[in-house]
Amino acid sequence: MTEQQDPRCPSLTRRRFLGALGASVAVASAGAYGISVWGRNPQDSGIAQVGTTTTTTTAPPLPAGTLPIVGDRTLVVIEMGGGNDGLNTVVPHTSGRYHDLRGELAVVDPLDLDGEIGLHPELSYVADRYAAGHVAIVEGIGYPDPDLSHFASMATWWSASSAGEYPTGWLGRYLDATSGSDDPLAGVTIGPGPTPALLGATSFQISVQDMSGLSPQIPQWIDSRDELAGLWRGLAPAGFDDTSALDVVRRAIEVTTDAQDQLNDVLGAPGVAAPTVSAGRRRSDLEESILVAAALVTSPTPPRVVYIHGWGDFDTHEGQADRHGDMMAQLNAALQSLFAAADSAGVCDRLVVMTTSEFGRRPAYNGSGTDHGTANTHFVIGPQVVGGRYGEAPSLTGLDTRGNPRHSVDYRSVYASILTGWLGASAEALLGETHETLPLFAT
Repeated sequence: MTEQQDPRCPSLTRRRFLGALGASVAVASAGAYGISVWGRNPQDSGIAQVGTTTTTTTAPPLPAGTLPIVGDRTLVVIEMGGGNDGLNTVVPHTSGRYHDLRGELAVVDPLDLDGEIGLHPELSYVADRYAAGHVAIVEGIGYPDPDLSHFASMATWWSASSAGEYPTGWLGRYLDATSGSDDPLAGVTIGPGPTPALLGATSFQISVQDMSGLSPQIPQWIDSRDELAGLWRGLAPAGFDDTSALDVVRRAIEVTTDAQDQLNDVLGAPGVAAPTVSAGRRRSDLEESILVAAALVTSPTPPRVVYIHGWGDFDTHEGQADRHGDMMAQLNAALQSLFAAADSAGVCDRLVVMTTSEFGRRPAYNGSGTDHGTANTHFVIGPQVVGGRYGEAPSLTGLDTRGNPRHSVDYRSVYASILTGWLGASAEALLGETHETLPLFAT
């Protein structure tokens, strides 16, 4: 089989990348998917901050069982790599300043929510769920002294530390403190490989990949070989005995093999309106990933975290009008599929979805798109969510010296709110300090 190369990183093939991890990944074939099992590389210090000097904490991880597991609740994270344009996702359409800054890129026909903001017109399903009280819109999210480099910003979001103090991911630490190494199916990533957000000191993550690229495929926002090498730094193929752990993995493979058929059965149930794919348009990568996520969420033993990454290219410096609208349509269709499946299976109440992106886009139109920005807006969606607006809408009149708005909500406050309100965990123990929690969930 010929090694595949990416034109942006011509000297880094998949075999050489995997060899750099110290071992090869054994990928199990499961229908159209591959499954691999990952844990922390004991010879590496953890998540890399490319181009920066980092110091990592030596504090040991919380032992498994330190934090409780709350029912069968699942958190699904949809990562929008490249920097999603929050201003054209949640649109301040009554602001003259917005229209002045955006010019012809401004969204002129949003789905109005409250007379002040509206959603991108492709987000009709999200708008319906907002009207039902099941969507929290958190505005003005960012972090102090933002580094607008893709990789450094991603590493900050993955680890929940802006200077690389933590060698593990924020959700990896949650898995460490709940199940540790006892449950390799507690965390599942769907995309081009494992995610540093689920990198734990003792826990594992299952990585589900499309078999058309046994990977790691290269996320479109990656700009250099250093960033690609750093993306999966700290991770290594996990070693298992051939008894209980492998049996669990085999069951996961069986679930994944049947994922599409199971979901098609669910979406074909009476009273369930399955989202359609427009004539001439293939199902997007995100929609394909959601097929697997839905099967896992509706299974008898759902993961506690499903993390979808590697989808889309939100770095819309050019051609944003068409590109961003298409990705919003993909997001809308995927969310509709996921919640339709969960609702038909009677498990909607145990599902919450959150979106993330390393930063937003600059308010000013650059003539073809928008440049790297700050103070982004994200969604938290589910029947248990207390819908509405949280945080503060980014001010478009008091921009910083780079022309970006200032954030009003620390991104770790969103994490703390999810950890405490949905997963029933101690946010302070996992994040290392106290952050404001938002009342996103009913008590």
